[in-house]
Amino acid sequence: MRAIRALCFAALALSVGACATVDSTPDAPSVAQSDRARAAQSHPQILAQFGGAVEGPLATYVSTVGDRIAVAAGVPGQCTFSVVNTDVVNAFAIPGCYIYVTRGLLAIMNSEDELASVLGHEVGHVVADHADRRRNTATLTTLGALLAGVLTGSGDVAQAVGQAGQLYTLSYSRDQEFESDDLGGRYLQIAGYNPFAAADMLRALGVNDALTTRTSNREASRAIPAWARTHPLSEERVTRANARASAAGASRDNPPENVNAYLNAVRGMIYGDDPEQGFVNGRTFAHPTLRIAFEAPQGFTLTNTPSAVQIAGPSGLRAQFSGGALPQGGLDAYATAVLRQIIGQAPAQAGQMQRRTTNGLETVSAPARAQTQSGQIVEVVVTAYRVGDRAYHFATLAPANGSAPFSPMLGSMRTLSAQDAAALRARQIDLVTAGARDTAESLSRRMAFDDFQLERFLALNGRDAAQPVRAGEVVKIVRYAR
Repeated sequence: MRAIRALCFAALALSVGACATVDSTPDAPSVAQSDRARAAQSHPQILAQFGGAVEGPLATYVSTVGDRIAVAAGVPGQCTFSVVNTDVVNAFAIPGCYIYVTRGLLAIMNSEDELASVLGHEVGHVVADHADRRRNTATLTTLGALLAGVLTGSGDVAQAVGQAGQLYTLSYSRDQEFESDDLGGRYLQIAGYNPFAAADMLRALGVNDALTTRTSNREASRAIPAWARTHPLSEERVTRANARASAAGASRDNPPENVNAYLNAVRGMIYGDDPEQGFVNGRTFAHPTLRIAFEAPQGFTLTNTPSAVQIAGPSGLRAQFSGGALPQGGLDAYATAVLRQIIGQAPAQAGQMQRRTTNGLETVSAPARAQTQSGQIVEVVVTAYRVGDRAYHFATLAPANGSAPFSPMLGSMRTLSAQDAAALRARQIDLVTAGARDTAESLSRRMAFDDFQLERFLALNGRDAAQPVRAGEVVKIVRYAR
């Protein structure tokens, strides 16, 4: 969560396809210039919503690989490739062949060939006109969007609830996935990459999904959406990718995967939360720049996004944490404005505003009850806190008289001392060369985590526990940034 803008609850819907709409076929591809022009206009807004762009040598490297794939696909100079600053594992495209890959996805790749396989898959969706055939709608989620979905009965909006990183909700048919896999595999071969990298990437995504489920203490169905989930992962796809690579005459070592260039490109990249967006550590959120912190109740999970912290609890309890500058009317006006923006035109009855002090912070709660389209009554409460000339708030959503589980979280909102804020440090990817006595277990102990060190090391390096570490092998670890 960045230094948050005020009142960021308005639902934002972009009328874009899941992948770019192009006037082309796989045999005669081209990107419509009108789509390119529209995509160029949307590009800055999309980057802002997803935490901004990662610039510098890493961005240049990804663009270079993407351009190589675009040439292989027959659309040279017609695609734009960007790295977005979120640790959610995903990649997506918008009309005009603007393709985005997250640093979270880059973190679990281990060769340039694997990067090319993901970019090739996305370009494959573009070239095959999959968006034009299915016309999916991509929706960025906020709590306001959730409430709008509940009150209006809109499944398209409500479906987006809880999706981490406000990433696009995509849906592809089985045949479309296979077609894009096949096109991506073709591009890999034409561009001189190892086609087996596609299967390796799919397998790595599955391993990372399993790790995410364990570390977030969620059921698999509630795990953070990933590229493997929006582009459904299956053993059949992995098997097909391996068979396609064998049929192309490739082997695991021929052509050799470009590992060193890739590892050097991601060395120093932020891993996990960006300090400018704050840190989630289990059920605790802390922001070193804003110097604020809170803790979610037991059984709740936190998902940090560039614009807000999404909070999910049992029995459908949902909340969002955000903030901004205080308006002229002070904290009362701030809380009232947020509540009105969430409720919108839905039938609602506002309750009496309550004032108190929380850990030394002036606090205002603005409750309301709103009626859904089906007649269900839901309880919405905006709890706002004054910190200097800024305000921060929770917006909670629960069944009628069901907001009590949020009380510990609302009471935990506090400011951080300078010492506590300074102790919050970013993590970044580093490289180490394995020694003769090193094992996955010994190397994993260098990871800047207190839990799941081995599991994190294996997922980061795309390997399983049975795979020995070779002396002289270069592997990734995660260290605290200096």
